[in-house]
Amino acid sequence: MSDSLRHISPRTLRRAQTGFRVTAAAALVLGVLACSATAPPGPPTVSVEGEQLQGDFFGDGPGTAVFRGVPYAAPPVGELRWKPPAPITPREGLQPATEFAPACIQGTNENTFLSYIAKTLGQDPTKVPVLSSVSEDCLYLNVWTPNLGGDEPAPVMVFLHGGANVAGSASEPMYDGANLARGGVVVVTINYRLNAFGLLAHPALSAESEHGSSGNYGLLDQIAALHWVQRNAAAFGGDPGRVTVFGESAGAANINYLLASPLAEGLFHRAVIESVGFAVANFRTLKAAEAVGESVAEALGISDGEDVLAAMRARSPEELLRTWFSIRQVGISSPNVDGWVLPDAPARTFDRGEHIRVPLLIGFNTDEWTTLRHYWPNVTVDAFYRFLRTVNGPLAERAVELYPAANDAEAVLAADRWQTDWYFACPSKFVADRMARAGDPVHFYEFSRTVKAPGGELLGAFHAAELAYVWNNLAVETWVPHQPSDQELADAVSAAWVRFAATGDPNGDSLPTWPLYDSEGEAFLEFGDTVGPGSGVRAGYCEVFEDLLTIWMAGGA
Repeated sequence: MSDSLRHISPRTLRRAQTGFRVTAAAALVLGVLACSATAPPGPPTVSVEGEQLQGDFFGDGPGTAVFRGVPYAAPPVGELRWKPPAPITPREGLQPATEFAPACIQGTNENTFLSYIAKTLGQDPTKVPVLSSVSEDCLYLNVWTPNLGGDEPAPVMVFLHGGANVAGSASEPMYDGANLARGGVVVVTINYRLNAFGLLAHPALSAESEHGSSGNYGLLDQIAALHWVQRNAAAFGGDPGRVTVFGESAGAANINYLLASPLAEGLFHRAVIESVGFAVANFRTLKAAEAVGESVAEALGISDGEDVLAAMRARSPEELLRTWFSIRQVGISSPNVDGWVLPDAPARTFDRGEHIRVPLLIGFNTDEWTTLRHYWPNVTVDAFYRFLRTVNGPLAERAVELYPAANDAEAVLAADRWQTDWYFACPSKFVADRMARAGDPVHFYEFSRTVKAPGGELLGAFHAAELAYVWNNLAVETWVPHQPSDQELADAVSAAWVRFAATGDPNGDSLPTWPLYDSEGEAFLEFGDTVGPGSGVRAGYCEVFEDLLTIWMAGGA
């Protein structure tokens, strides 16, 4: 005992010691409380498919988490190349899910589409994102959830990216799901096999398949990912009974195929189709797709005497990709009617009302083709009308009258208008009409918002212009100038998509009433400088498409 304490009475000392213990205990409690208030929580974890995954937080709450690079199928390499997706082998231990997986292998990491937009608008094209890596091992997905550990399950939105089924990635910055998730949905983005790896058919592949099928591997990947969502949505706070599949361009076209595939029955409960593409006019047969595969094998120098599949699977991904792109044939990057994934051409399936019955939100952008001119860079009057007559066959003169052009400059504009109608507006109208006739609730839109900056008038409401608004990611789109009113529109569009995912009806909040579509009134909602209802989807123009499709469905394709 110190000398200073020797002169204190035992009673006083006991009181002092008691007070010290109380003060120390109080300090300890306060210290623990302070630490618990300031120390960040540990990284979010989740258990799926026999694996423990560790993700990141993207918001303030403990339930706002993102898990990147999550495998949903085994790597489709080696003997699994050109086979339906196989189950994963669970990895042991805690697995990091904090980095995006590579995109599925494709021709280039440059984005010439976005670069063209940036240059036209006088912006720096180096702001456009590029792919960081690609791989044949690419069957991964990403999940953003606002509801990890939540009591009430949230609706789920599964996105299929665009890119003509030859390019694109689930990890593009535009598809960051944080802002959508903050609206109250679990967001999933997926990679799926592309180009030669997702679409190559061959007689030997069909013979190897128990279903006599080949060439629809990208669609089978999407179906496998939707099965994964059904099994695992609840682990992320999602509702497997309220899954919305949404996509743009090729992703939207793929949703058409999924709606026409019995293999996708029950895997989703609503569908959003943005800028549908040409899916309903695809009558490609398995035999036609197999002929392309034989051309690929021949171009690779594989002889008839070899084991063609072993030889093709032994080739490097890069060599296969180069060879695939050397085969110049219309429709090479489209799925085929194989009798299993696709029992019939989608147009016939929709026309008979045999599609998967779900609420539908569908639409197109007013000027889709202005940013796709690189597919047809040198338009002349003569070439345009030759092409128009070839495509429209017995209805050629009706088509020529609808798209007049007196010179090459006018032909460019006429070609833009016709291809917007042919690939986007009219196929969208066909699907909306057939699903509405079958009794499915359908909401149709036209996105007409243009960029309010020099160059904006040249592009109009271009292909993919709606994406930044749907994802509420205007800040990501640094190569496009935006105004404050754009953010207001993004808030409205994004909220409408989320409401549709939650209830099957996009109406609500301050949005003008969005009427149901039917084949008589053809009501739609226009998202432009103002938001308001309209009617008559490309009236007078889509009738030619409809009549031609009728001929093709009857066997004229």
